[in-house]
Parts: sequence; C-alpha cells; structure tokens
Amino acid sequence: MIRLRVPAAGGHGGAAPDAGRAGRTGRAVDAAVDAAVLLFAVWTVVYHLGLLLRPPTWALLACWLGVSAAAAAAWSLRWRRDGPAGGAPWPEPAAPRSAAPPRALALVAVLAGIVAGFCAGLQTSGAPWWCAWAFGLVSAAASAACLLFRRAPAGGPSAPDEPPAHEPPAHEPPAPALADPGGPVGGGTSASRWGTPLALATAAGFSVASLFIVNSDGDDAYFVSRSVATAALGRIPFRDTIFTSGATGPIAGEPPVSSIEVLAGSLARIAGVPAASFVYYVLLPVVTFIAVWAVWRLARAWAPRRAVACFAVAAVYLLWSGLGPASLGSFHLLRMWQGKAVMVSALVPLLYVHLTRWAERRTRRELVMLAACGVAATGLTSSAAFVLPLAVGAAAVPLIASGRVRTGLAACAALAYPVTAGLVVTLQNHDTTVTGFVGDASDDYRWVLLYSAPGVLAGCALWLAPWTARRGVPALVGAGLAAVTTLLLLPGVLRLAADVTGAGQVLWRTMWIVPAPVLIGLLATVRLPLPASVRTGGKEVLGVLAALPAAALAVTMIVGGTPLWSAENGSILASRPSWKLPAEQVGTARAVVGLARTGGVVVMPQGYMRAVPLLTARVHAADPNTHYLRNLPVPARFVDDRRVLTAAVRRPGGWKPALAALEGALRRTDVVVACAHPRDLRGLALLEQAGLSGRRRVGQLVCLFAGHGPRTP
Repeated sequence: MIRLRVPAAGGHGGAAPDAGRAGRTGRAVDAAVDAAVLLFAVWTVVYHLGLLLRPPTWALLACWLGVSAAAAAAWSLRWRRDGPAGGAPWPEPAAPRSAAPPRALALVAVLAGIVAGFCAGLQTSGAPWWCAWAFGLVSAAASAACLLFRRAPAGGPSAPDEPPAHEPPAHEPPAPALADPGGPVGGGTSASRWGTPLALATAAGFSVASLFIVNSDGDDAYFVSRSVATAALGRIPFRDTIFTSGATGPIAGEPPVSSIEVLAGSLARIAGVPAASFVYYVLLPVVTFIAVWAVWRLARAWAPRRAVACFAVAAVYLLWSGLGPASLGSFHLLRMWQGKAVMVSALVPLLYVHLTRWAERRTRRELVMLAACGVAATGLTSSAAFVLPLAVGAAAVPLIASGRVRTGLAACAALAYPVTAGLVVTLQNHDTTVTGFVGDASDDYRWVLLYSAPGVLAGCALWLAPWTARRGVPALVGAGLAAVTTLLLLPGVLRLAADVTGAGQVLWRTMWIVPAPVLIGLLATVRLPLPASVRTGGKEVLGVLAALPAAALAVTMIVGGTPLWSAENGSILASRPSWKLPAEQVGTARAVVGLARTGGVVVMPQGYMRAVPLLTARVHAADPNTHYLRNLPVPARFVDDRRVLTAAVRRPGGWKPALAALEGALRRTDVVVACAHPRDLRGLALLEQAGLSGRRRVGQLVCLFAGHGPRTP
C-alpha cells in the first residue's frame, strides 16, 4: 500500500526545481525545446495575421524570421540586464502553515482512488461505471481537503518562516527515502547522470521508429492535404482543397486556426520537396523527439524521487497503449505529424512543466513560456480552445484555493490566445458544429485512457496523483487534475457541453488533460513499506527493492497492453522510412494521378483515394474521407454523387448503384479515371456500361477512362 504522507498545500515541497537535476546537456535540450515553442508561437501569430492580409507564404516566412530575430535580440538584452530568470513580477506571500489533516481522511482518498481506478478500467468487464465517478468524486474531494486543510498545530500557529512538521525547509534537501539510495528528488546526480542519456536515447529511438511504423489515418486527407495545397499554391488555402480546387467553402468544423500545416507546406515549397515527404520525413521525427523529451521534463518536475524510473515506465506505457486508435500512445508515435497529436503529446506535458515552474519560481520567463504554450497550442489545433482551459484550470484553481491568488490568476495567461481564437471563430461562423458520433463519459475514458490493465493503471494513477506527485505545486496540480477529470466523467456533463458548444463529436479530447504516461510513472516512485531488517541490507538490496514497483508496472503494461507496432493495432512495419499509407496504395494512387488530366476527379476504392490529397492539389479523389465529405458546405447532390461513385468500386461484393445513378454521377462530377479491384467484375462492367472505356491495369487496380482514354504521360 502507498505510504501515506500529506502533500503540502504550497511552496516547493522540499524538492529542487527540475532544471537543477538535468545537467548541462539536459538544460541545453530544455532550452532548445523552449526555443522551438517560442518560434512556433511567433509563427502562429504571423500566420493569423496572414489570414487577414493573405500574403504569399514566402512573405509569411520572411516576416516570421524577422520577428523571431527581433524577439531573440530583445530577450538577450533583458537576459543580460535581469539574469536568466527575468525577475519575479511580484512577491507572493507564503500561505499560512497548517498541520497535517487526519490520516483517516488521507486513507479515504487513497482507497477511494484505487476503487475508482479499478472500476473505470474494468468497465468492459462488467464493473459499474457509476462506481468509477462516485468513488472518484470521494477521492478527489478527500485529496483536496487534505491539501487545503487549514488547522493550526496544537502548540499554536506556525511562524511565517517555519515549515510545518511534515514539510522540510525549501533550502534543505529532505532525508533520503527508504529503499531509494538516490534520494527523494530522483537522485539529483543520478537524474542527470543516467536520466539525460536515457531520455536522449529514448527520444532518438522513438524518432527513428516513427519513420518505419505505418498506421494510416483518414484525417491526413485534411491535415496533410493543407500542407500539399500550401506548397502547390504558395498561399494559405482558405477554401476546400480535398474535393475541389477551391470551388467550395472550407470543411465545416475545421476553422483555419491551426498553423502547423501551412508552416510545413511553406518550408516544403522553399526546400523543393513534396509536402507529404517533408511532413513524414522531417516534421514527424522532430516533433516525436520533442514529445518524448517533454515527458522526461514532466517526470523530472513532478517525481518526488526516482525520476528515471518514472520516465521509463511512461515510455513503456506509450509503447504498449495500442488498445485503441484514440489512446495517448496512438496519438504519440503513430500520428505525431498531426497538430492535435503534437498538442496532446508535447504541448500538454510542457504546459504542466511551465505551470509548475511558474508557481514555484514566479519569474517573467516562465510567464512568457506559459503564454507561448497557449499560442503554440492554438497553432496546433482548434481543440486547444477547450482543452487548455481545462488543463490550466486544473492548476490555477488549486493555487488560488491554497491562497496563491495572484500566481493562479497569472497562470491563466496561457488561456488568453486559445480562448480569444475560439471566440473569434464562433463569432465569424454561424455554425461550428462538428457532426459525428458523440460518446458518453465512459466511452471517452475507454477511448483515451483505455480499459483492462492499462485503464486500471491510468485510473489509479489519476486519482492517486495528489499522493504520488512531489509535494507542493505538483501535488496541487495532481489534485486539480483528479477533480476536473472526475467532474467531466459525471453523468450529463459532456452531453451538456456538447449541446452548448456544438463540439460533441470531439469532446472526448477533454481526456487529453490527463498526462497518463507520467502519472502512471509516478506510481513507480512509491516507497515500499520495508521491515527494519531489510532497511539495513545495504544500497544494493535497497536499489533492487526500489526498482520493484517500476518493474511490476512495466510487466503489467506489456502483458495487458498492445504494442503500437502490432498488426492487431493496424500497424505495418516498413523496411524503410515510409509515408503513412501502405506503399502499394501510394504507388497505385500516384500512377492513377499521373494518368488523369489537370483538374479531373479520380474514383478508386477508398484506401487508394486517401492517398490522392497527399500527392497533388490539381487532381481530386471522389471521396478520400467520408467524414469531411459529410461536413463540406455543398448541395446534397454533390455528396450523393460521390457516395454513388464510391459504392460502385468499393469492393467486389456488396451493393452497387443503379446504372442511371452512376451515369449521372460520372457526368456531374467530371470523372476522368475510375478504377476497381481486378476481382470486382461487377464494378468494372458497370463502369463500362456507364460510358467509360480503355480498360487498363494500373498498379493493383484495373482502370477505365472517360473521353479518349488515358492521357499519355
């Protein structure tokens, strides 16, 4: 069982800030990652100005470089004048010291959290869902009461500068933990000596692996196609580029807020490489490295001890969380080129790092980084408008409740940009509704935080976060996360939010505020209750015993989880760096596009049509993604025609449209090439009856052509 201790409601909690434990190399990588966040934040602002002025992309890049250089020069001058911290903007009076609350209350919080975690993770095995949110509510309330308990010690109120009995002075290192020869802050030296090389090797390994794992995602028809269109046009694509060459308005529910796709397309145009290749071969490994390093930074900031073990368990969790396409692992290694994946995998952990550092240091530098995280998140996905307020609120509200009002309010600087962007989008668009299936709270938990063993670990880690995180600010944020997530899981809350915002189909992303990999890693830092005879067994024995929780968690994830690279998860291991579609589909689609005339429409089985928007902006597939077709602002006839065309070649068996409907769809859609599987004799015969001719084998498909046959390459 967890060895109960009461987290302090404020202060540093007896641990040094994470930067002091990183070593010179670690601090250099930290600075590089922060610089990348700042640069992307500047780009996002420049891009949003470009939405108003509509200049060519080369002008946006030139403006970005100029503004970034000026900002760097101003930052350097301030650093030389005020030092690297930039000075605290105000002093925050220390919160009144308090005695430890009753141990019974702490015991209730821990036991209720364990029950809630098991019920949430075992919902697919018959555990009642109401037990998850009911016990979670009890655990979150009890943890909050323990953290914010205001009761003076029996001997009278503490002196303002005297720490309570359960919290060591901030200037003294706490006594080493039992079964932890490295000390309570991750080993100090060991976190630098072993943690930094491990984190660098893991980040590099994930980056390389991301090039070889192929797990296709239909959303690339939108996200990557924006980069392709940007590279082709040299301008921001304001209208539809998936189904037409700008002949219709943009996809409903996809406002042009995110800037990362246009940045990738602009850089690809300057470099003279295909935009999709730039996204998959350059952008993907870079952001994957940053995301892994962000996990390491959060582990350093929050782990009370053994940060290396915390990070190692987090990495194992990410690798074996392939139970579903919406898991945090699936949005990490398998989908990192998409802006929303970068936000949940990199920006959210970095946001918690800077929230922690801001609350502990209150320097202008950290306040700037908080604001930059908000801007950068907005440039990654429009979902930042509702994800970031929840994440920041999980930290700001506990800080305010603990008496650090100005610190908590200032932390909301991270909200200014995403909330403003959301309001602008709402005011400028009459309908921002995202159509699609709306799940309830249990669905959202199962999709993101998973089920079975991984779901149990995620639930227990969430509700025990106030007790496993480092005392002080990390414990407060852990309590805030447990409380906010529990409120989201209450019956009717997400349904109400869906009715109010119209974003019901994507509100499952509210679970992204839970940094589950690090929270599960924190379980590896729990001190084991050891008998006195074992405590004197020497450092070797204590070191082995200290590694037992991490080993048990890793084995549980490996046995109960699914590796991201497995065929069971829909992944393919390529023999060389690859686009995120099967190579044979990309090759066939490229050959078909080469046979189509400029501006024409091609029809193929949908897996092949997915590749067309990744290849070109001059030829369009009839239906590369039905979700986006359904949200396109066009007459119903436009959508129906493309569904008829898709049904004609979808598969050899199944329903085929009537000949008259197919003839009308071919004529109105301006189809130039239509292809089907060689075994789809019914589909090929139907296409020929509809007026197509010139049957020809192209890659894995057989194609027919309108007019006078295929264009000569």
